[in-house]
Amino acid sequence: MKEDIYLLRSIREPQDAGAAWCSSDRTGFDAFLTDAERFFSFWSVQSRAEDGRVTDAQAGRVAELRGCFGPTPERARQNFYAEIRLGPLLVEGHGECLALALDFPEQGLFPVRCQLVLGKAGPYVGGLLTTNTLTSKAPFGGVTEPPGYTQASIATIRLWRTQP
Repeated sequence: MKEDIYLLRSIREPQDAGAAWCSSDRTGFDAFLTDAERFFSFWSVQSRAEDGRVTDAQAGRVAELRGCFGPTPERARQNFYAEIRLGPLLVEGHGECLALALDFPEQGLFPVRCQLVLGKAGPYVGGLLTTNTLTSKAPFGGVTEPPGYTQASIATIRLWRTQP
């Protein structure tokens, strides 16, 4: 197989930010003045084979992401830098997030999509991370405010193997 594919759920975790970890030297952009550095756990998901419907969006903790966010000239768009630890593999990526709507599917929620171009790491030439994210008034954890939705993201990570 020339690629490895992961389908994961992210949950934002409270954690102290590192001093100057989101520096422009690391990320390539100026970070937000507050709440720039964010931490996420990644969880494996289980789905039904017959239709792909997710039956467990938090089966087991398998990875983590440490990210930085910063402004762009377009208010709905944010710069995004992250380091993802997936087992022994550490891969970094650069990309963006885009807020798609406000108060949708109901008041207090807003969908976001994020993407990262992942760099070379281990046996991989690189890859992509894409997310389908739902953010709410609850800043941390997997329970939205208002409740009933999966917070924060369903993510796909594709890693492409270096070819001989």
